[in-house]
Amino acid sequence: MTMGLPHRIAIVGAGLIGSALAGHLVLAGDKVTIGARRPDAFTPPDYQQEDIDYPVRTIEEAIDGAEVAILAIPNAGVAPFAEVYRDRLAGAVIIDPSNPFLWHDDGVMTLKDLGGKTSGTVTAELFPKSSVARAFSHQLAETLWLRGRREPGRWGIGYAADDNDTAWITAEIITQTGFAPIRVGTLAHSAPIDPGGVLFPGLLGLFSPQGMRMTLDKGPLTGELACRT
Repeated sequence: MTMGLPHRIAIVGAGLIGSALAGHLVLAGDKVTIGARRPDAFTPPDYQQEDIDYPVRTIEEAIDGAEVAILAIPNAGVAPFAEVYRDRLAGAVIIDPSNPFLWHDDGVMTLKDLGGKTSGTVTAELFPKSSVARAFSHQLAETLWLRGRREPGRWGIGYAADDNDTAWITAEIITQTGFAPIRVGTLAHSAPIDPGGVLFPGLLGLFSPQGMRMTLDKGPLTGELACRT
């Protein structure tokens, strides 16, 4: 994949996060396709009703030839998705914003036990033929859209990747959404952007780039982060 040029991006999932990312990236000039189970039912949220053409297709059509696939689906759906589509995404960059929450019948939310691994590491194990990055995990869809549109460059998005090419591509995409990319390290060191991490304050926090760097430097989980940019 050539860096610095428009990317062919599949956004898997037509919910609020998928809609926000699609809107930003369409406006940035990328070749974006939303993959949905029911393409005809797609409607962007009210606060995102701008003159944007959202190309929505089936999941199979969206990922066909994609250079980047953003998994804007619930975390519980990532493993089943990988079982079906991992080979079709061989060589692509996979960006995972999902968080390992478990919703119970009584409405209580808990965290899935990942056996001491980060969420990004678990996703990378599901896609061994792809390059995986973790990003957009600590923003609400509403702030992801509105802050990126109204205050471009003011707020930071933390991300993680194991190789520099994947990191650069992910950083480009974050920049195109109106946020400043802050690399927290490799996937093994991406706990700050997982639930409970220092950049994940109850899904409510917004960090300026400098504020994010300061939080990472002072946080309890960042002692080995040598590749932050």
